[in-house]
Amino acid sequence: MFNIRLTLITAFSFACLPSLYAAKTAIRLDSLLTEVQVKASKYPSKLAQTGKVITVISQEQIQRSIGKNLGELLQESVGISIVGARSAPGSNQEVYVRGANTGNVLLLIDGFPANDPSHISSVLDWNLIDLGSLERIEIMKGGQSTLYGSDAMAGVINLVTRKSGTSISLQGGGLGTHAEAFQIQKTIKKLRVGLSLKNFQTQGFSAAANQKEKDGMGQQNIRVNVGSTLGKYSDWDLYYQSEFYRADLDGGPTIDERDYAAKASNHAFRAQFHRQFVRGDLFVRVFQDITHRFFRNDSTDIPANAYSNYSESAYVGLNQGAESYVKWRLPASIQTVAGVEYRNQATTQTDFSISGYGRYDSPALAASLANIQLVAGYLTFEKHQADAWGLELGGRLSNHSLYGTNFTYHVNPYAYVWPKGKLFANYYSSFKAPSLYQLYSPYGNQALQAEYGKTLEAGFEQQLEKFTVRLVAFQQDVQDGIIFQSIMEEPYGRYMNVAKQNTKGLELEARYAWKGFSTELSYTYLDGQMNQVINGKDSTFSSLIRRPKHQVSLRLNQQLTKRWSASIYTQYVGERTDYYYDDASYQTQDVTLGRYVWTELQSTYSFNKHWRLQALVKNVLNQRPVEQYGYSGQPRNVQLILLGTF
Repeated sequence: MFNIRLTLITAFSFACLPSLYAAKTAIRLDSLLTEVQVKASKYPSKLAQTGKVITVISQEQIQRSIGKNLGELLQESVGISIVGARSAPGSNQEVYVRGANTGNVLLLIDGFPANDPSHISSVLDWNLIDLGSLERIEIMKGGQSTLYGSDAMAGVINLVTRKSGTSISLQGGGLGTHAEAFQIQKTIKKLRVGLSLKNFQTQGFSAAANQKEKDGMGQQNIRVNVGSTLGKYSDWDLYYQSEFYRADLDGGPTIDERDYAAKASNHAFRAQFHRQFVRGDLFVRVFQDITHRFFRNDSTDIPANAYSNYSESAYVGLNQGAESYVKWRLPASIQTVAGVEYRNQATTQTDFSISGYGRYDSPALAASLANIQLVAGYLTFEKHQADAWGLELGGRLSNHSLYGTNFTYHVNPYAYVWPKGKLFANYYSSFKAPSLYQLYSPYGNQALQAEYGKTLEAGFEQQLEKFTVRLVAFQQDVQDGIIFQSIMEEPYGRYMNVAKQNTKGLELEARYAWKGFSTELSYTYLDGQMNQVINGKDSTFSSLIRRPKHQVSLRLNQQLTKRWSASIYTQYVGERTDYYYDDASYQTQDVTLGRYVWTELQSTYSFNKHWRLQALVKNVLNQRPVEQYGYSGQPRNVQLILLGTF
């Protein structure tokens, strides 16, 4: 209670800083939001000209967040929980949007799908991603399967990489952390060339709770992009990206492990051709991602309750595809997007362990067997009547090489009912195809169907010169949810379509700006239920595992002088329920994770138009947040960043 009071007092005192130090130029929130462009419809459009629920994290916000990882930044967004973002470096990060299960959010990089088919949920390891290489982040809530296909049941997160400017950053601070990054973008005649390099190292802290041994992490990123124009109306772009990391792991909840480590790498190639016509645009895109993950638990240190003395696991995921779509302007101010898409996914997996009973090799997965193909076509129409109303509707027909065909659609009407005030409603259907592990592993089931979701959301948005607010109510129902079901014969478990999930909630966002001062407030409310019928037994329980019912965030920003600015950020995360396996009783037990308040202080001093120094204090109150039972949270630490932009 004392820590919560201290946070509120500090925030109130910060808000009362005299306006004498404010910058002379006022911030106009209405004009900023009107001009921001996003690619929710697969082509750039103004944020004000859509009824979808979209949040844009700007380049300014990203640069202010250097010293954090991607998960830490997204944790600050309304409706999002990133479990593992505030845990030890290299921890698995589970992404929950509006309470939906992890894996129900599609990650895009420059509009290209970024999946790891070797993962149980087909998600890419977020520890591979360099936050500093991004220009902006677009978050699109709700079922987005019509345009983006499988996995986009709760939303889409599009990471837009930087394609202009030169920058250098040097970071050093607590937990034995240092990082160096360099990026350059040049235009030589018609040729655009870019190179981005990043090295990150930290000694970290123990992943397992109540242990002293440090679990560190190292990360390296390389990115090259080349592009040019072809004549007057065409252009092309090529991207190559390699990402690597190594992290120390522990043996489980509260269990230290000194020689358990993970290595991962991702190699991505992406290409796009664009042709402009009088009434529209044509896009052709191809991509390929190969992800390697390797886990080794050596035999130099063996915990008392270890199941084996030595183990190795190796996973390879192949994600490739092609897409072509056209945006066309029709009469009566109608725009249409029509496209076709092909995706191929495959995985190779091996695993073995050595114990007192000898060596055991799990059944291997080969890419020749564990692979699927998805083919789809989609069509959308959008009508926008300036300052009056708008409507978007569309559908997608998808064919999966195993389970067959499914159809998804969306309807999105919105209306401007008062000056710069907008009412909107969205109805989406969406799907998530079974992962390769769920289909082909020893516990796999090739008769699985896709999970199918329906989302209804409605709300209003008001944009004024100094104040903006958005309130959204939503509900998502998922049928044929895939869960792991224990059985009484080998392999003693199998994935099945037996779950139904209902999640509903509210999202409130408000922003206010006056001269050099601005503030941002958000609140998320969630309520979720899971129902499953197994062997004739009907059971219903909360689906919000590790997800809080209440989450509140507040940020206060002040331009103190022309060169110096500061901000304070605080987030309240409510109680959550987690489950763990109890070795003593041989049963799964539930446990309540306590609420906590996370607080950060950030300050920037600009030496000139090119160089500035940033200071970031994380977990000011040193609350030791617990995101997962038996694992520790990030302690208080300070990071200093020298940033140069040219």
